[in-house]
Formats: sequence, structure tokens, C-alpha cells
Amino acid sequence: MSNEIYSKLQHCLDSYMELRGKKEIDEMEANSELARQGLLEDDQAHPGRPLRELLSRLRDSNMLPRNVKQVFGAWKIKHSRALQMRQQIFMF
Repeated sequence: MSNEIYSKLQHCLDSYMELRGKKEIDEMEANSELARQGLLEDDQAHPGRPLRELLSRLRDSNMLPRNVKQVFGAWKIKHSRALQMRQQIFMF
């Protein structure tokens, strides 16, 4: 996955979370928004599957971003600047 494509996906999800006032979303909600924006098709029979498969490939190639975690089989995606904001708070 190229950095440009990843940047588009992350920017879309960050904007979505900002508009909704969320700090974290799951893979089904994320995939739904990416499909709505025309960036990643969703599987109607298995919502979130395309994004889950993409995230699994990133995890397996050790390229998973720090703001994405798999917790008990479910994927959690945080705002990309959430970690930076938290670090700034602790620095002061």
C-alpha cells in the first residue's frame, strides 16, 4: 500500500471522527465511511471485511500504524493525531 493511498484513507477517517466528535471507531464504521467516500468498497454480506483484510495485511507485514489496534479480534482505529495530542499533554 502506497503512502499516498494510506494518507487519503487516514485523512478521510480523521475528518469523519472530527465531524462526529469521536476519538476512536471500529473497522465496520470506518469501512462504511471509506465506502461512502469512494475510497474502499465495503462487503454488504460481511460489513468491514475489506478493511479488516487490509489491516491484517499491514499487521502481518509489520506496517500497521500506531493508531490502529486489534483488541480481542476487533479492530480499533483512533484519530491519527490522538497519540501526538496525548504526548503533548504529558510534556507540560
